[in-house]
Amino acid sequence: MVTTTNSTNAATGSSIISALGTGSGIDTNALTNQLVEINKAAQTQRLTTRKTLLETQISDYGLLRSSLAKLESAAAALGSSDTFNAKAVSLPSTSLLSITKLNASANAGDYQLKVEQIAQAQSLSSGTFASMNAPIGKGTLTIRLGEWNDDLTSFGVDSTKTGAEIVIDDSNNSLMGLRDAINKAGIGVSASIVSDGGSYKLLLTAKSGAKNEIEISVAEADGSSGLSSFSFNESTQNLTQQQGGLDAKIRVNGLLVSRESNQVKDVVEGLEFDLFAASTTETITINITEDKTVAETAIRDFVTAYNTFKTEVEKLVGFDAEKKDYGSLRTDPLAKNLVQGIRNILSSSVAGLSGGFTNLSYLGIRTELDGSLKIIENEGNTGFRAAIDNNFDLVRDLFVPKTSSSTAQIDITKYTANTKPGTYDVVISQQPSKGKLTGDELQLTFPLDTTGKDYSFKMRVDGIETNLISLPSDKVYASGAELAMDLQSLINLDSNVKEARASLAVSYDADTGTLQFISDAYGSSTRIDITEASDDLADLGLSVATGVSGKDVAGTVGGVAAFGYGNVLLPALGSPAEGLTMTIEPGTTSGSVTFSRGFSGTMSNLINDYLKSSGVIKEREDSINRDITRVGKDEEALERRSEAYRARLMSQFQAMEAIVRSLNSTGSFLDGILDRLPFTAKSS
Repeated sequence: MVTTTNSTNAATGSSIISALGTGSGIDTNALTNQLVEINKAAQTQRLTTRKTLLETQISDYGLLRSSLAKLESAAAALGSSDTFNAKAVSLPSTSLLSITKLNASANAGDYQLKVEQIAQAQSLSSGTFASMNAPIGKGTLTIRLGEWNDDLTSFGVDSTKTGAEIVIDDSNNSLMGLRDAINKAGIGVSASIVSDGGSYKLLLTAKSGAKNEIEISVAEADGSSGLSSFSFNESTQNLTQQQGGLDAKIRVNGLLVSRESNQVKDVVEGLEFDLFAASTTETITINITEDKTVAETAIRDFVTAYNTFKTEVEKLVGFDAEKKDYGSLRTDPLAKNLVQGIRNILSSSVAGLSGGFTNLSYLGIRTELDGSLKIIENEGNTGFRAAIDNNFDLVRDLFVPKTSSSTAQIDITKYTANTKPGTYDVVISQQPSKGKLTGDELQLTFPLDTTGKDYSFKMRVDGIETNLISLPSDKVYASGAELAMDLQSLINLDSNVKEARASLAVSYDADTGTLQFISDAYGSSTRIDITEASDDLADLGLSVATGVSGKDVAGTVGGVAAFGYGNVLLPALGSPAEGLTMTIEPGTTSGSVTFSRGFSGTMSNLINDYLKSSGVIKEREDSINRDITRVGKDEEALERRSEAYRARLMSQFQAMEAIVRSLNSTGSFLDGILDRLPFTAKSS
């Protein structure tokens, strides 16, 4: 019995030890990977979902930017006065001229044009040369531009045009060298070489126009001859005139005008045309009319642009039927506020407009149930067609920014994106004035002879010191007005004054016998001083003296103190009228100004706040990108934690394996002992 029991226990122990001896039998690497993945799966999914949403939002904000830019472009076209001032031109078929450009600034009306003469460029040709490289002689050619009389006996230099001195030396002593030197001078004279049956001639061509003709004087170098063959002046004419310079002559509604070029740009305001031929009999009637189709097309384009914008953006902020999912910006407050802001502008009256057309409904533009815009072409007297045909000025005022003043003495010259639409009272508390200097009362006797006198002085004009200025020493002034005009010209032509773009006016008061110098600018920075004066200048009532400074305008705009500089009044920063720039004429005491940004300006202003480089969309994109960066860092941190967890598991499994290996070893040892015990020994 005992023997049997011991034998059974030994068999059972041997079986357990034998099982342990086979090792754990576990794939610890696979188990570790599974445990790590299970541990981080939920966090990985959360981070991946978050990152995907953020990246989709960045992409969708790009789509929103693109849609907004297209809408803003359509709105901006409506805000241009050129859109509503567009003109159309018609004229009969003619070979005399062609229209090249018509600007919105052109005035509507009929213009009778008669081309009596087209512009022509003078051309001169030299004698013949056997070779383009043969020497022509050394020296200097002086080229001046001006006008020859009909028989080429007298030349009048045009001092407003720049001539040139052409030096011919060993480096360019040839027909080719002379050609290149003239062309390089850049004075509007073109030089070319033409072949004449084996010989060569130099052909000079001026710009078109009677006062662009050429005079050439030659100074030959010592010991050199031949260059004088290019002389063309009053005393020597070795060149042959092929044709003289002529101005274009055109009669516009009977008025004769002339131009140097056949490209006419400033005879009829806003209209440019090229002349091809003249006619003594043909009169061309040019008809310029308002072209309302440009504005009409711009309005229709805006409606189309908005409806496209609506369709595209709804996929981003609402439900996308194609993807059968909500857009990534559905809960984004910025995108939703933008869409709502645009809808508000479409349905609201334009601020600053108190009468006429104040919103889109006056044009027959309605908002449909789905939020899209629709143009009602004809609806009694209030449809789109009636608005364009009968109330075009009111349509213009609805869309285009507009400024107005209750008095001509207050002129609005500028506004900014910060200016709030509305009407603002302007009250002037200090008149603008100019700096001035008045000479001593001294009854001058005219004519005034400056012979033997030294009338010289230096002056400070609005802080700019002049060079020494002197009246001519041999001139007789017939009147005080003539003297004042000469003084004014000399001072304003001073190089220091011209460079600083300062100027003044000089007048003579015959009643008091005084000369008065007044700055052309307004403000406290203006003043006229005489800093140096010759003794003889006292004869004119002038001596070293300090003038009276001007004053800056001062006042309030909309009840808030404004900043004045010269005669310019600027509303206070932060006030509703901020950004308006107003010029105030002396004598103004009060008035009111009105500013309307117009529908287009209001829409563009809103969109630009979102689209500009420092705008709210850029800020939102930067915020999303920072969130993406944080998600990336969270992913890296999760990976580090997972690796640490993996290391702990591996360490634990390694410890377990060590224990199992130890047990297996112990089991083998015990098996050996049991095999050697007498009562467990196996029979041999």
